[in-house]
Amino acid sequence: MGRIQLFPECVALLGDVVRSRDSDRAALHAAMLAAIAATNRRVPPLDPLRVTVGDEVQGVYPTLGAAVEAAWFLRDELLGSAEVRIGLGGGELRVIDAERGIQDGPAWWNAREAIERVETLAAKPGHRSARTAIVDARAASNPLTDSLLRLVDAHLAGLGEGARRTWRDLRRGLSNLRAAEAEGVRPSAISQRINDNALRPLADVAAAVTALP
Repeated sequence: MGRIQLFPECVALLGDVVRSRDSDRAALHAAMLAAIAATNRRVPPLDPLRVTVGDEVQGVYPTLGAAVEAAWFLRDELLGSAEVRIGLGGGELRVIDAERGIQDGPAWWNAREAIERVETLAAKPGHRSARTAIVDARAASNPLTDSLLRLVDAHLAGLGEGARRTWRDLRRGLSNLRAAEAEGVRPSAISQRINDNALRPLADVAAAVTALP
């Protein structure tokens, strides 16, 4: 038997599509594969994001910030196609069989607990916007991050389609001019979306969270 690879401090990402049974599964799968490929190019993983069983995706990241960045980027890539629920688990991870992608350990147990937690929470009145949860057993964990991510979820859920695209463009560093060209509107319209929806403070929060160890 080969030597088991160990990651003592990492963050596992587990995602599933909300209400996937109501969608065109073939179109959803194609959109998911494209979004995953784009996310893997954007955010360097320890183990690349990939589709596993059914509509679930999983990946492993060196920091919580990188895992959150991947989660948000994936969701932004799937705008208009699907909404994804994300569970993040911090802790130890063991690669038991690299060839077959078999992994185990507290990071995955925590990610599963997190995704079940956010699914349960989203079914409760007043929490329908919840899409992300964290269960973090690492020494670097911050107990405020879990609630902070759901505040971001709530803000994103309140955005219209245009404002959500502008959030995506802002996070990717597009100028108002380039974002306006892509949307077919004037740059002033982009500025208005940013100001009316408080997107810059939200982007500041996102920058702080994605820098977390």
